[in-house]
Formats: sequence, structure tokens, C-alpha cells
Amino acid sequence: MSSVKYLSFLFFISQIVLTAEVFGQLKQLFPREIRQAYQTGTRSVTGNPGPAYWQNSSKYEIKAELLTEVKKIQGHEKITYFNSSPDSLNKIVLRLYPDLFKKGNAKDWSLGPEAMTAGTTIEILIIDGDEVDLNDRRNVYRSSTNLHVSLSKPVAPGDSIVLETKWEFDIPVKRPVRTGYYGSELYFIAYWYPQIAVYDDIDGWDKQEYYGTVEYYNDFNDYDIQIKVPGDFKVWATGELQNENDLYTKQVLRKLNNARNSDEVVNIFSVDDCRADKVLKNENDTWHFKAKHVPDFSFAAAQLVNWEGSSLLVDQVSKRKVFVDAVFADSTRTYDTAAFWTRQSVEYMSFELPGYPFPYNHMTTFCNSRKGGGMETPMMANNGDPSDPANATATIFHEIAHTYFPFFMGTNERKYAWMDEGWAAYFPSGFMEKYYPAWKYTERRVSTFEKFNGNEREASLMTLSYLLGGTDTYRHHAYNKPSMAYAFLCDALGDSLFKASLHAFIESWKGKHPLPYDFFNTFISVSRQQLDWFFIPWFFEKAQADQGIRKVTLDNKIVIENTGGLPMPVELMVEYDDGSVEQFYKNPTVWSFGEPAFVLQADPNKKISRIVLGSDQIPDINKSNNKLKPAYE
Repeated sequence: MSSVKYLSFLFFISQIVLTAEVFGQLKQLFPREIRQAYQTGTRSVTGNPGPAYWQNSSKYEIKAELLTEVKKIQGHEKITYFNSSPDSLNKIVLRLYPDLFKKGNAKDWSLGPEAMTAGTTIEILIIDGDEVDLNDRRNVYRSSTNLHVSLSKPVAPGDSIVLETKWEFDIPVKRPVRTGYYGSELYFIAYWYPQIAVYDDIDGWDKQEYYGTVEYYNDFNDYDIQIKVPGDFKVWATGELQNENDLYTKQVLRKLNNARNSDEVVNIFSVDDCRADKVLKNENDTWHFKAKHVPDFSFAAAQLVNWEGSSLLVDQVSKRKVFVDAVFADSTRTYDTAAFWTRQSVEYMSFELPGYPFPYNHMTTFCNSRKGGGMETPMMANNGDPSDPANATATIFHEIAHTYFPFFMGTNERKYAWMDEGWAAYFPSGFMEKYYPAWKYTERRVSTFEKFNGNEREASLMTLSYLLGGTDTYRHHAYNKPSMAYAFLCDALGDSLFKASLHAFIESWKGKHPLPYDFFNTFISVSRQQLDWFFIPWFFEKAQADQGIRKVTLDNKIVIENTGGLPMPVELMVEYDDGSVEQFYKNPTVWSFGEPAFVLQADPNKKISRIVLGSDQIPDINKSNNKLKPAYE
């Protein structure tokens, strides 16, 4: 046996031993693809990437033009794709996101005939210098939103391939889904350029189609993007603007520099400045951006808007600062404070929850002036403008929170949407309780959870997201249930151990592609606890939130049962005949021993008049067994 094979054998044996010692029943639920990854060494049961972990990447060079008169984008693109896998790749899979709007293609919901377009029109595709015949049915297959191209010469491990393409598509106008024209010369462009799909150690090529619901799973790439726009349009984008001195007037550059060094929000330019032609030099209509090691690129373009921003310290050790800003029209309902709330959000994330320094150099919140909703992209958020300030603030925070998942950590949202939407729904809890306590952010999530938990349409969290049907099923699966799970896992472990586990997960997988099993493994390894009692019912089963009072004994022992099987905290209020009240609180670990019930001892020397189980921060779909008046006679 060679030394390499011997070391791989020892690694595999160590995984088996550690699995047996730490994981209990959980390991039995891991699918064979994951067990294979442990054997090949791409992943490990400690939660860290294995010694043989790899991932591919690309370098994108795009010259695009925004044609506002006809609502179209044209582009010339060069992609250098690097194969770091141990496999020879005999084909390339390109994602064509605008084909969601192509007439006749499958969609998760009806967009209406008025929203249909021709999808992506590819004028030319060249691979390693050879033009591809797009009508060659043997070697070229175009599915709903993917283009599969067989290669005459496979891409060997460690080698690269160069693709060049010219393309165009109509910008969504009638039904913009995460991207499009929003009226009043406001554009947000995402899901737009031909993009090489992920090839990973679990599935090989990601061939899932983009039907509208599933979102991100991208490689970490470098981008060099030039965007030509009409002369009076301003552009914001992922990455760093390379030619701002050629674009902005001295007045704007001075204010922008002030904002980059100010702890207070600075108005960089206003709608009046735009109308007075005080913003741009009007000598250049091409905006040049660069970004490194990010999973995607988006941009916004607008004519008459306000731009406000400030600088924010995000790391006390390195003293690194981040530029946070907001772009919005004069007609805004709530976004005149968006720059402030963008700043507060980034600060909270950096120092409170997740308590990890914000990883990018800037964060722009762009308001599309619709009534609500929001969409995340790296360093950019495309948000609506709800009339309720609390709702607007929660949306701003939620979309920025996606910076950690799935951007800084490249989770597969197509398969496991709860790995990013769940965190983005959980992280704002303390923030909203701090700034908008009357809005009752947590109580709203609990109420929504209760309405769906236990229904026939509820799926286990480990059900792949792209298999789900129905908006309510998806939202419960991606947002509400996992946010509850994360909150109660924190309660079970305690803040310090929970954050230590989360930070270890981030450190191990930043810039990589973690799976749910890597998340489970990391928390188990760092906490040194068998957490199958928690992970199995919350993530693998369809357990229900239903706790109840079984009985009270004559000596005031109160028996609480977990009828539904979900491990949650227990909160109990006991009223005595003398008017006194006793409160009990137990975190979810009371269910860690696998028993369906446990006993709380109330004061044996008093007579109980009433017992109430639960609170508005703990879901319970059956409250009929949550109150009891003991009969002592």
C-alpha cells in the first residue's frame, strides 16, 4: 500500500471511530453521498473540510450595455474556468437565468403572458478558440434555464478552459422577479449573465433549473465588469468601482470621501443634485467594477435618486472599516432612514449576532420603490419600500444578513434553503426586539410557525428545497421552521457555546461550500455534545410543537409532556391560593434524555390555584392542554 493510500485509509478509519463516539443515531441518517465524501476525504465528521476538499472557480470578464430605451441588456463575456476537481470534465453547464421568462418554459408560478420574453439570445459561443454550433443536437442541449455543451477535449484536473459568448436579453418589466425595471428609471440587474454552474464533490454538475423559487448556489469567482449606461445614469454594483474619478464631479467625490470616513450618515448627492447635473462629469458612460472571490455580481442603475452613506468599524482587532450606503428615490415611504438602518444592521451583525466581522468592504441597500419585499446579492440588496418603518428595517437587516449565508459561506440554497433563509430570519430577532419591541418580531414568527406546523404540506427540513411545491410550504421550510430551530439550539447550548460553534463553522467554511451535515458535525464537535436528540426531530422528522400538562400530584409535582416531539423550552407559571406566583423556565435540554415527559416540583407547602404552560415566544399548535386547575379533593 502506497503512503498516500495508507494515510487516506487512516483518515477514513479515524472518521469511523469519531463518528461512533460522538454522533449517536444521527450518523445513520447521513445519505450515501455524504458517507462517500468522508471516505474520499473531501469532508470530515469533525465538520471541517477534509484534506482532499476542492472546489472550482471562474474568472469573468464582461462588457455589458444597458439599453434603457428598449429595456434590454447586451453583453460580451469571457470566462476562464478552472478545474480544481480530481475529475476530467467532458462537458460544461451554463446557467441562462433570463430563460425563466421565456415563453413555454416551466415556472414555479404563473408570470402572465405579458411578462414573457425570448429569454437569453446567444449570438455566439466559443470554447477554447472553437465556435460551438448551437444547433448541434448531439453536443448541445438547452433545457429550461441551462445550456449543456459537450466538450471535444475534456478539461483535465488542474487545467482550465476559456469560453467567450455574446448575448442579450429583454429586461423584465411587467413582472420583475429579483431583477428588472421597476419604473421611474430604476433598474436592479441580477440573475443576468451566462454563468457556469457549480461542479462539486457531492453531485458533480448542479443541473437544477431556475424555475423562480430556488436561488443561490454559485462558485467563488473573480469579476471584471464594465457596464455602459446612458450618460445621466448612476451605477452601483458588487465589488469596487475602478474609475470613480472619471465619472463623478469633484463635489460628489469630496462628499463620498467624507462618507467613507464618517461615523454619521452623509448625503453624497440628492435628487436635486441629479436634476441640476451636479453629479456626473458626463465625459464617460462606462462604469468599471472589480470583485474577487465572490459568488455573484449584480448592479443597480438609476437617474434621479438620493445617495447616502457612512463608514463603520466592523473589527476591533484589525480596525477594518466597511462603507455602508443606501440609494432611494424622493418618493420613498421609509427609506430616508435606510442608510442609518443599513449601518445599524451591519454593526449588530459584526458585534452581536452572528458576532463575526462583516466580510465585505461595502454594503449598498437599493430601494426599488415597490411596496415591499427584498432580494439579496453580494454587497447589494434590492428592496421594496413598505409603509411600516419596522417592516422596512426588518427587511433591510434580513437581506444584509444573507452576506454571511449564502455569500461568505457558499451554502447550496437550491437544495437547503434553510441554511441561509433560516439564519437571515433568526439573526434579526434581538435587533428588532432592541429597536422595535412593539412590533414583536419573534412572536410574529412563532404565530406563523404555529399556523403551518403539523399540516400535511409540511416537509422535513432535510427534504431538498427544489422538491417542494407551494409558496406556503417553501416559506415555512426555508424561513420559519429553521429560524425556530436555530433560536432553540442557541437556548440549549447557551449563547457562548452557540456562538463558538457558529464561529467555528464560519471559519472552517468561509469561501467554501458547506452542507447541512458539515453544520451538524461542527456544532457537535465544538460543543462535544451528542445533539441527535435535537437535530433529528427538528431537521429530519416532521415533529410537532405540542407540549402539555399531563397532571399534578398531591405534593405539587407537575408532569409536563412533549406530545409533539419537538424539543423546545418549557415555560410554566404557577399561581397559588395565597396570591403568589412562581415562574419556571427550562431550556430544551430537558428533552435531551429522550423521555416524553419530565417533572417540575412546585412549592409542596402551598395550594395551587392555576397552572399555565407556554408563552408567545414558544410555539404550541395545541393549547388545549396548556392550562390546568388542580382538583385536590
